[in-house]
Amino acid sequence: MRKFSILLVVLWIITLPVFAFEGFADIFDEPEIETVASPSEKRSFGITGSAGFSLEGFYDKSDPKESIIDVGGGLDIDLAWRGSIVDANASFSLRPSLENELEWIDVFTGLSVISYFEGGRIEAGLLKKEWGSADGVHVVDVLNAPDYRNGIVDDPLAMKVAEPMLYTTASWQNTTFDIFYKPMLIPMLSEENPEGRWAMMDIGALSSMLSPIPGIDITLNITEHRPERSQLSKFSKSQFGGRIKQILGPFDLGLIYYNGFYYEPGFYLDNIDLDFLSGDLYIDFTRAQLFGLEATFIAGPVTLMAEGGFWLSEDMKGEKPDKFNNKWVYLAGVGVLIPGTSVYASFTYNGHYIMDFKEYDPSDPFNFEVDTLQALLSSDGKAYSNTLTAALEVPLAREKILLRLAGTYQIETNGYALLPSLKWNISDDLVFKASGRLFGSIGEGSASIFKAWNDNNSVKLEIGYLF
Repeated sequence: MRKFSILLVVLWIITLPVFAFEGFADIFDEPEIETVASPSEKRSFGITGSAGFSLEGFYDKSDPKESIIDVGGGLDIDLAWRGSIVDANASFSLRPSLENELEWIDVFTGLSVISYFEGGRIEAGLLKKEWGSADGVHVVDVLNAPDYRNGIVDDPLAMKVAEPMLYTTASWQNTTFDIFYKPMLIPMLSEENPEGRWAMMDIGALSSMLSPIPGIDITLNITEHRPERSQLSKFSKSQFGGRIKQILGPFDLGLIYYNGFYYEPGFYLDNIDLDFLSGDLYIDFTRAQLFGLEATFIAGPVTLMAEGGFWLSEDMKGEKPDKFNNKWVYLAGVGVLIPGTSVYASFTYNGHYIMDFKEYDPSDPFNFEVDTLQALLSSDGKAYSNTLTAALEVPLAREKILLRLAGTYQIETNGYALLPSLKWNISDDLVFKASGRLFGSIGEGSASIFKAWNDNNSVKLEIGYLF
């Protein structure tokens, strides 16, 4: 019993995110298409952006009296300088709210310098990029760390962290070649407070799952050992990769290679002293390589999409409990533009399978791997995870009104998320948006972020002025 209680407390004090959930972010919008632009002969400078105000009400199912309203909004500014052979872009966002503290990574959302050469371009700065063939949901998009600090929104770029990057694109005939280099490691972001609204751990659900006896509230002295920011910027933490794409009639095929890290950190508990209730927690990242592919087939109003890949971990034999194992990732999707209308619908199935997976043994609570704990909190303790995502986009009133509905269902845990929204372009420079977020599980469900966020259902109203 004491061992089990210590285990729960250890999980509670881990503040770095240790779980990734493929197929959860970037539900809306088609993937960014890389094109090779030509330099301009005219120099110009431009300022665009938006100013807005928002109200978001969170409904607490367990205690309706605790429901709150968050006041947000602010200012987004995009600066662009277009020269003869060099362009420069800078994006800033000032969007404070009552619920979330504004950080520098939220303010500097993009900063780049672009130089052109014959048949291509090279970019450097704080960049956000997207790889993959599917409609927003990807399993081979490795270019930016995901950001789950504010849950899930319907803006793909808002759920990416702008990272220092050197990116080059070159094209010839029907072939495009991309390569990138990142000098430092920026891990995925999530709520650091385990009691916060968007915390990705459901300790209560984990306690019920691992033992029929409730955990005991005890004090455990844990010494954390985690990499400093300076360590994450060392040359040993750099990442690089490349993609080659070929257009063959209705097919668009791409091969991907990435040498870097899993974005979520691994951890290892050592030096446990049951008499003094103390121990050491070591946190680090797992280096891995991704060998992936993406494919798109267009047949009239129907688009077929596929992605797949193999993650080769530095722990190739699955012997290190603090390192993630090798795994397969896969995705299949279809998008349909309904004939005679402007309505677009898409359906995506994606998942992963962890190799050399070791199931949790409750009789030995300290002998578990990072993959095991990830599975307990995201896929009912299984080595595989499968997710269904559907989206519908309906333009109305001559495309002045855009109705969107997206949903995600995690098969193993019966967890779901729904993201409806309505956007009204009142005029060329005034936009109104109403959106909602609904999380939960069908039936009792199993531990997952959908279940952990069960009390985060919300409705948001926004109005913005574009300039």
